[in-house]
Amino acid sequence: MKKIYLLFFVTFIALTSCNRNGFQIGTACHREIEDEVFKPNYASFTTVEKQFSVVDTTYQFQAVIDEIGNQMKLRGYQDSKDRPNLIVFYALFPNDVNLSVLQRSFRGLGKENMNEELRRIRLRKGTLLLQFVENDTNRPIWMGYAAGIAQPETHKIDEKALRVATRQIFDNYKIFAKDYIAGKTVVHSQVLASK
Repeated sequence: MKKIYLLFFVTFIALTSCNRNGFQIGTACHREIEDEVFKPNYASFTTVEKQFSVVDTTYQFQAVIDEIGNQMKLRGYQDSKDRPNLIVFYALFPNDVNLSVLQRSFRGLGKENMNEELRRIRLRKGTLLLQFVENDTNRPIWMGYAAGIAQPETHKIDEKALRVATRQIFDNYKIFAKDYIAGKTVVHSQVLASK
């Protein structure tokens, strides 16, 4: 009987550690979010592509833009080009990429025994990176990524994979819009004032 429980437990751990599409999903929360004094006061956003010297126009960025818009609206944000609170940058790396991530570890009960370490991780071909930045302060708020989107044999990235990867990144984004109420459309005074 113990062997059955052990087999069930090992199988459960193996299944939960893999995600359904084989993408490597990760986040890097920035200091301000993990701090107790951080009170998000965001109502609007806009989406911007991060430009690099090598741009492959075969990728279907519109799928990423559309999915970012859908996910942000589900969290109560309004899409605004006129002084948005948050700017969501996205970038797609067709090759392997090295990323620096701040890793925190705690010992004991409080933050007095916190250790921070900058870690470099290597991400597989086809990495989608989303970064959230406060517009007024230019301060990074949150970052998420999905690696391994490219098909192993052809290294192509299709629209469906981009949409799924974007959704999976947003599964870890827990900052809702100011005055967000689940299931209700929020009309923000800032958005109304700009009309």
